[in-house]
Amino acid sequence: MRRIIIVALTVLVGATFNHVKAQQLATPVDSLSYSFGLVQSKGLVRFLQQFNQEVFGNDSTQHLNMDLFLQAFNAGVRGENGLMTVDAAQELTQSLIQSIKSKTALKLYGDNKKAGEDFLKANAKKKGVKTLACGVQYKVLKEGKGTIPTASQKVKVHYEGRTLDGNVFDSSYKRGEPTDFRCNEVIKGWTEALTHMPVGSTWEVYIPQELAYGDRQAGKDIKPFSMLIFKIELLEIIDK
Repeated sequence: MRRIIIVALTVLVGATFNHVKAQQLATPVDSLSYSFGLVQSKGLVRFLQQFNQEVFGNDSTQHLNMDLFLQAFNAGVRGENGLMTVDAAQELTQSLIQSIKSKTALKLYGDNKKAGEDFLKANAKKKGVKTLACGVQYKVLKEGKGTIPTASQKVKVHYEGRTLDGNVFDSSYKRGEPTDFRCNEVIKGWTEALTHMPVGSTWEVYIPQELAYGDRQAGKDIKPFSMLIFKIELLEIIDK
């Protein structure tokens, strides 16, 4: 990929400066122009590498179309009209990045999505498992009698989170102290669970991937499209 980018940038330099050669650098300004362009190209190479990694992840078959990138870049540098306005390009870039990242993640991690869906389908039929309207499932381990918090309230909880294969990726129990946050400051599946739990309850909560991190990876343990399982102990509502 680095070689592709360097070659493409070389083409751009040739098209823009009419194949300037070192011996044609007749003045200090010529030399500054050429040398500054060369230095800046290194930064652009790094940026494009990072961009490809962010958008396409580990899918080596996908990367920016450098011919089109350089065509647009050249038009922008020259102040010429391109195939779209800058405002339209900015809006389109954001929507396309999200769409491409989602498709790339699904291609690479589609098995996670299916495994979670299969688990939830079977789990819903198990004794004691209840399903909220949003799709979050839970099993009451301890029935609390306290107040149910609202989404905007701050709560204190103990919890343990694990992936479908049983890997524990986070635990306040292991840290030896509970944590606190507002119910609407966490993933949607947590918000849904907490706003149905009476204080004093302990639930095992099964969160579909679309109410967890969806097509995003979270840390090293939570891969895209992973459904998550939490033990949540709602200790108290802090701001009543």
